[in-house]
Order: sequence, then structure tokens, then C-alpha cells
Amino acid sequence: MPVRTQHPVAATVAPLGDPASAFAWLSAAGIRGAQLSASQPGMRPRELGESARRDLRATLVRLELVASGIDAWIPTSHFADPANVERAIDAVAAACELAGELGRVPVCVMLPAAGEGDASDTRRRETIAAIAAAADRHGVTIADAGPSTDLPFPPFGRCIDPAAVLASGGDPALEANRAGTRLAAARIVDLTRAGMRGPVGIAGESRLDALAYRIALEVAGFRGLAVIDARQWADPRAGIAACAAAWGAPAGP
Repeated sequence: MPVRTQHPVAATVAPLGDPASAFAWLSAAGIRGAQLSASQPGMRPRELGESARRDLRATLVRLELVASGIDAWIPTSHFADPANVERAIDAVAAACELAGELGRVPVCVMLPAAGEGDASDTRRRETIAAIAAAADRHGVTIADAGPSTDLPFPPFGRCIDPAAVLASGGDPALEANRAGTRLAAARIVDLTRAGMRGPVGIAGESRLDALAYRIALEVAGFRGLAVIDARQWADPRAGIAACAAAWGAPAGP
């Protein structure tokens, strides 16, 4: 029986369709980890009862997958809006609970940076405190992909999204170096010359120095699974397969 190649990366589940078929495809493709989405139908933490969570864990084990983390991409404006902030915090707290049950994996969010005005600053501090309490309660790390530099570590860490960093004129490898021990999550995604998110290494289109970025993650001591982030890709399956092969390629000649 041939030995199945397994790539030491994870990939986002939501772009692949319904969770069951997505898990099966990731397993067949040799992807080690599955990055869950807290907003995907069938995966929303607040809708998953005890039986559904037990089935989820059993499915991952059967398919030789691990949960790499949970994405809770809530619009940053919701954390500042009195009408939405409580619901937003509850959603992150629910993701923290599920993340704790799946091996204390990180929860990826994008929190707002400090604003102007006493009211917004007070609301932001209260939001951060509530999310920190939920993370501590379930023993997980919150990986923030936003611009904030004042979040307490732990339980907050950094999530590096190369496409977002490149779009703002930054260097993903440098950002990983700066994060150091605070680095809690890392994405594998490029930004094309046309300004679109896409797979790494597209000839004539790629802007990410994938090798420099990969080395920076290693130097920073990142021990998690880097996540191939296929959101907004035209062909997620082909892109994930290409990224997995490229990411695991030897660094030398």
C-alpha cells in the first residue's frame, strides 16, 4: 500500500464547501490541519451541541486531521458599535470554548485599534477584557490580525496575514520577526500584482517572498501549522494543493 504524503500545513475549510466534503478532501490531499470558520453553516460554535462536537472530533481523528484553529472574522466595527458589541464578544467567547475542546487551538480575530475619544477607548478596553477573560477561561490564545500593538500577551498574540501586510506596504517576514514569541497564527496567502488574494508563487503575479517568510516563522519559533488561506480564491482546491507542495519544498537547490 503506498504511503500517503502529508503536508505539514493547514487550510481553511469554508472556501471548500460543506464541512463534511471539505474534511474529506483535505484528508485525501494530505493536508494535516483544518482551519475552521465560526461563521460557516454547520460549524458555528453556538449551534454545535455536545453530540455535534463529539462527532466533529471523531471525524477529524478518523480522517487523520487536526484542528489548527478557528477563524472568528467579525467586522471590527461591531466591536465598537453598542448595538453589536455584546453579540460580537459572545461569538468570540463561543469560539474560544470550542477551540479549548479541540486542543486549545488559537482563535483568529481582527480587533479594532485604539480610537479617538473617551467613549470608544472605554468600550474597546471593556471588549478586550471580556475577550481575554473568555480566552483565559478556556486556555486558548487570541491571534489578532489587526493593527493593535497594545494587547496584553498572553492571552493575545499575533496573526500574520501576508496578503494584508503586503497590501499595507509591509514585509510579512519582517512582521513575523517583530512578533517573535507573540506569533500565534500564520497564514499562507499571496497578494497578486492586481491586488487580489491568491495562492503563493503565481508566475508573474506573486509578491510574497515565500522562502523568506517561511524562514522568518521558523526563526520566530512558530510551532503551529501555517494556514493556507483560500478565502476569495477562484479555485480553492487547486490553490491549496499548489501551496501545500510549494510550502513543503526544500529550501536549497
